Amino acid sequence: MNLLTLLLTALSLLPTPSYTQESSSSSSSSSSSDEDTSSTSSFTVTAYRSNSPINNLALTIFSGRFYLGGRTSSYCPPGVASEGECPPGNETIIIGDNGLSVSVPGGQQIYILSTGALSFTAPHSSYMPPGSSTGPFSYTPGTPYGSWNYTGSPGGFIACPVKGGAGGGSSSSSVPGGSSSTPKPSSTPTPSKHSGTPSSSYVSPSVSPSATPGAGGGRWIVYVNWKNATVPGGNVNECLGFGARAWGKNASVGAWEYI
Repeated sequence: MNLLTLLLTALSLLPTPSYTQESSSSSSSSSSSDEDTSSTSSFTVTAYRSNSPINNLALTIFSGRFYLGGRTSSYCPPGVASEGECPPGNETIIIGDNGLSVSVPGGQQIYILSTGALSFTAPHSSYMPPGSSTGPFSYTPGTPYGSWNYTGSPGGFIACPVKGGAGGGSSSSSVPGGSSSTPKPSSTPTPSKHSGTPSSSYVSPSVSPSATPGAGGGRWIVYVNWKNATVPGGNVNECLGFGARAWGKNASVGAWEYI
């Protein structure tokens, strides 16, 4: 009996193990931080050049090119539309340094044509014409706005006036969520050794230049700031340099695909 008493006494003197559990508030805070980081990587752009016709104009995509002002051209497949799953598609949203905020598998990437004009890859394809480059671009978040910039030499963007026949354009889209006319399919271009290879044999909507530049209402087409850029009218001195203000967007995606 004395032995049992001694054993019980010895056991009572052993240290009790303790466990530390991460509080739900800490976990929630971490999750919230991740979401904030994700949301601030998407943004829209407006031009800044005081006392000029381009000041505060929105950066828009129309028919394979970037403009200041006008409307954004996007497309959403009828099957997606019938499920009510089309993103708004009415504004141009960039994600990261040079991606487009889209749902289409494979995404879409911004690049620079050999002329200096900004363009982007077609849906379902990584093809870029010979002489194209993917930047470098840089996005810096900020409050109430950050900045987006071309950081190659000498850096920055220019907006060049569209020459001739620029009209307001009209939308004939019958697809909910899209803000463009229904795209016409085009053949997948033949890749060169200097460019990406189309990811599939899918016949993509065309992202070739509009037959009427500025038909989406944008009167200023966007180029990187190259002195030898091939611009409308041929005179780069008619173009206006501008700062690109980046406005953070708390949105999942901007469009199913841009065209």
